[in-house]
Amino acid sequence: MNELKTILNTIPEEMKKEIYNDALKPTMQETGKTLSLIPRVIKNAFAKVEMWCDKREFVVQKFKIELQKKLEKIEEENIVDADPSIFIPSVQAISYTWDKEEIKQLYLNLMASDMDKTAKDKVHPSFVEIIKQMSCTDVKIFTKLYKIDYYPVCSLFIKADEQYGANFVLEYLLPDSFYDFLSEKQVVESLNNLERLNLIKIDMNIKFIDKGNYENIKNCKIIQKYKEKFGEKLIIKKGVIKTTEYGKSFLDVCCK
Repeated sequence: MNELKTILNTIPEEMKKEIYNDALKPTMQETGKTLSLIPRVIKNAFAKVEMWCDKREFVVQKFKIELQKKLEKIEEENIVDADPSIFIPSVQAISYTWDKEEIKQLYLNLMASDMDKTAKDKVHPSFVEIIKQMSCTDVKIFTKLYKIDYYPVCSLFIKADEQYGANFVLEYLLPDSFYDFLSEKQVVESLNNLERLNLIKIDMNIKFIDKGNYENIKNCKIIQKYKEKFGEKLIIKKGVIKTTEYGKSFLDVCCK
């Protein structure tokens, strides 16, 4: 320490000012900026959290009102206490998805069913996690598919050489009515997810005997597009989408 003091004492005052202006001052200024930036960043981050908390409070109040409307449709003597393992995670999840109407309704229906003595046996705790992994697109397609037990589906291929066989053009194709609000990619991704969740089963190894079941697909705009593009190379493979018992229970409980 004494050595450093001795060295500093030997530096002329003018030179000390130059060292400060050229080296120490910019460093100190940047350090000051960094220190002042940290509180601002933290404040902004917490402002968003506070906004979310305020919104969550609003959502909880709205949620109570909407759940009450659901319960008003149930006979009073059939209303029972909710299962915390279903109710609590559902309330938490619904606070994030309140703006997604289709998903919100699934949670509300699930909680209402859990508080209905006549429907409680159908409720499975895993339904909460299933809803978390669904999109609004999934809900639309799922409810549409469950109008019947078996739904026609096709896969599109093109002929390749003998070594590589056939190549996928489109994994799954449904009738035109499914594409009013969705792209081909969205439908395929949704079908993959619904099957992964065991809400549907896609079987391309069986098909309807009555070929008329596939007319809506064979004549749809999408398949015509691929026929024009690939001509005789296009291969159409027929299959079925089947409902599952798990999917039926989910439908009864969450999609009233």
